[in-house]
Order: sequence, then C-alpha cells, then structure tokens
Amino acid sequence: MDEVIARREPPWIAWLGRAPQVVLTLRADGIVLEERDLIRWHELEDFGEFATAYGRGIGLRLRHPLDWYQDHRGPWRTVYSVVSMGRVPAQLADLFGVRDPAQVPPGEGAAKVAWARQQTGGWDLTIPDNEIARGVPAALAAIGDFRRRHA
Repeated sequence: MDEVIARREPPWIAWLGRAPQVVLTLRADGIVLEERDLIRWHELEDFGEFATAYGRGIGLRLRHPLDWYQDHRGPWRTVYSVVSMGRVPAQLADLFGVRDPAQVPPGEGAAKVAWARQQTGGWDLTIPDNEIARGVPAALAAIGDFRRRHA
C-alpha cells in the first residue's frame, strides 16, 4: 500500500476548493516525487535529514544523479534539485565582483552535482520540513521501512 509522507498546501489565496499537492509518496517500487517522477529503490543511494543555511528537511542522494536528471527533468515545485541550484539572475555581488567564488556554481555535469552536494550537505534532492506531515524523523523511518521491505 502506498504511503504519502509529504504534501504541499495550496497558496493561501487559492485554498478554496484546492486539495494539497502530494510531494512524496512511498511505493513498493520506490519514491514518487510530486506524483510524476519515480526514484526506484536501486537508484537511491542514501537518504537522511539535511540542515543547511538553505533550510531543513529530508535529503535524497541518487546513485547516478546525472542519468536520473536526464530522464526526469522536473520542474518540481517543492522538491529541490541540486542541478537547479545557482540558476538565478546575476546578483549585485556578481556585478561588482565581491561574491565568494565558492558560491559560484560550475557549469553543468558532474562538477555541478559535486558543488551542489557540498552546498546541501551531500544531497541531490531536498524536501523542506514544512512539507512533511508527521515530521522528518517519522518520514525517515517510513522511508527506511519501505526500502527494507521492498528493495
């Protein structure tokens, strides 16, 4: 039986008549992100809690992230992907040359994945704790249980 462990509430202005969006579902064949992208159990290298300057929540690390991203391009609204990090317009710090070079992402590919993992504490995909219904510890326990039973 599937288990939903994270939901995203609709924006407050559109709450009338809208159901929460499912963010993370555990199934026998793996973890489904936002009801469309499946991470099969054998594709998941590790999972755990993350806590960085970007936030807190659940982190997922993929065995072969570049291959998985090629097949699953998103976009996701709640699940954050390391390959999307650094894709923002130039900031004033960039224009004036005062931004810390360690904060500037490399181009695409393995170098960007390595950089982004460093920024997130080692994760490829992150789900913020405010989307996780029963809290991070309960969600991690559920992921571990599903993985043990079905992987």
